[in-house]
Amino acid sequence: MTGLPARTVAREGEGAASPGSAEKGVGDALAELVAAIGSAAFPARFLAAMRAVAGVELCSVFRRDQQGLQLLFAEGDCPPFAGFPLSASRDYARGFWRSDPQVTRLVHCPGAVPAVVRRRASEIADPRYRAACYDRAGITERVSILGPGRPGFIANGYRSAGNRPFSPGDIARLEDHARLLVAAIERHHHIVTAGGHLLNEAALVEGLLALRCGLSIREAEISAAMILGETQEEIALRKQLSPHSIVTYRRRAYGKLGIASRRDLVRLHRRLTTDGALR
Repeated sequence: MTGLPARTVAREGEGAASPGSAEKGVGDALAELVAAIGSAAFPARFLAAMRAVAGVELCSVFRRDQQGLQLLFAEGDCPPFAGFPLSASRDYARGFWRSDPQVTRLVHCPGAVPAVVRRRASEIADPRYRAACYDRAGITERVSILGPGRPGFIANGYRSAGNRPFSPGDIARLEDHARLLVAAIERHHHIVTAGGHLLNEAALVEGLLALRCGLSIREAEISAAMILGETQEEIALRKQLSPHSIVTYRRRAYGKLGIASRRDLVRLHRRLTTDGALR
């Protein structure tokens, strides 16, 4: 199963961009990432930066502490499997990370230097973990930035069978930019935490799903984005969906939540946050 659409990354020496243009593309993507810190656009900008640096197709970011793993966000689109990045990342944070020995490296990262490690799906011993987080959508490998410190942050980038494996050059570029990427995550998380949950899309999605009113992951994602103030056009662009699909997901979500408008949605969020049900 290949799952993902072909987003082919040019092989070295096969129509790849010149070094100068490639460096400019990375620089521009990193600048846009920094500019998006503290905003709802940060996850999409983070994926764009990871894509520019190492050609990743999907990404997920987690916070690691003594209590376990917390999903901060998952970004990217996998059309045959709607909501796959978020659902797979939620499954990973809820338990599959315990089958991932590389996570233990986070505790041992020396000083202030992030570690960059690579893992192939074929190396995963736990068949349930491999099936849920890799095989289901044709993901073949992952590259991870393990941020040092307690708590620490983990940023994962993924490639599917439709693309070549990560090259030594990809890994080297990630190592070159790992400090900036981790620092951006840390700063964004600090701002989001200080400002409550309004900027944390992953937390909103989790809270909406916890209401157990039958929302699909995609419906929860669209609702969360609307709570955050994004327009339908902005959501469609960021999620790589058609405007018609956004309208469909919105209508289904409203029906299941028993509301009729964005204003009702925001009021519902405020009421549930006050009551402690959507935190």
